[in-house]
Amino acid sequence: MDVLLILGAFWTVYGLLGLAGWQRLPARYRGHRWTARYTRQLGLSWILLGIPWLLAGVLVRNSAMPWGGQCVVMVLVSLPSIVYTWALDRQYKKRLRRARRAEMADLGGQRPPRPRK
Repeated sequence: MDVLLILGAFWTVYGLLGLAGWQRLPARYRGHRWTARYTRQLGLSWILLGIPWLLAGVLVRNSAMPWGGQCVVMVLVSLPSIVYTWALDRQYKKRLRRARRAEMADLGGQRPPRPRK
């Protein structure tokens, strides 16, 4: 399955770009003092997905594994990245909530104006 190799290569390159700070982030995560760290950690999560998919692509390509076995391999190699990204998302959502509360306290309890898209 060459798709695994292509996706693994893409996610690995995207993860390396994230480690270098070149990833696209949602607007709500930009402009905080922890944004650079968040970008690097997201890059690591993409690498945790890309490299195992590259290895799984090579394994699947060189074996006569049935389709069901290929699906199991894909899920198993994706689990570390899924768990890491889930924990990372929870951590930074808490930081985002704290930052919003601090902004509201600085404004006297009024909500700050929402940025226009």
